[in-house]
Amino acid sequence: MLLFERTQQILQQLTESESLSVRDAIRLFNVSPATVRRDFSKLSSEGLVRRVRGGVAIAKEANGDIPSFSLRAVQHAREKLALANRAAELLQPDDVVIVEGGTTTCMLGTCIPDFHLQLITNSVRLASMLEGKHITRPQMEIIVTGGMLYPKAGILLGPSAEATLAQYHARWAFLSAGGITEAGVFTTNELVVELLRVMIRNAEKVVVMADHSKISRRAMCHLCDFDCVDMLITDECPSSEPTLEHLAAQGLEVLRVKVA
Repeated sequence: MLLFERTQQILQQLTESESLSVRDAIRLFNVSPATVRRDFSKLSSEGLVRRVRGGVAIAKEANGDIPSFSLRAVQHAREKLALANRAAELLQPDDVVIVEGGTTTCMLGTCIPDFHLQLITNSVRLASMLEGKHITRPQMEIIVTGGMLYPKAGILLGPSAEATLAQYHARWAFLSAGGITEAGVFTTNELVVELLRVMIRNAEKVVVMADHSKISRRAMCHLCDFDCVDMLITDECPSSEPTLEHLAAQGLEVLRVKVA
């Protein structure tokens, strides 16, 4: 198993159990104690984990900051990929698409269809992911907003980013969420709220992509009511059903995705 694969699986383990011992990592990955300790040291130096006696634990965020992109990306990664594949099926040739820089929406970069699209994003990571596809698919046009770089999430924010987005009209806007309740869509970061609202105003169809862990959860900042959203894409989960059924009864189109 490659280093990248091991570190991603270590982070995934930590999202499920919050700590991982050297002994358990040796058993899980079938590697030597020295290799596990090197992996732990690498993740610790990047601020993704913290060292504890006998292993590592999930990093604690200070001052209410959102967790790093790398850590959030491995949380419910299979579900996020399934949602992205379903969202990609909505696209048609010549669509103009706004994609914000959450870990779920960035998964769209792995499954963008092979036809002409104009894609607008504030995500440096998504733009970088699409760079290779852009070379092999010259019909894809990628537009990146200006703005101030928020390094922890790899996104561009602020008045310049909002002014860039305000110039465009899109068929679709794909947004992620920190929480979904009957009261609306919530986000964990107040810095992105105004930018996301510009995306909502400038798109014909607004799609929120949120895995089951976000359903029936209220995050810090209220982004919008569901009269601003056309579709919710989420994965099947029994605990989500009461909220999803209520939203569907209010007229929201809810697409449930089965995750293998």
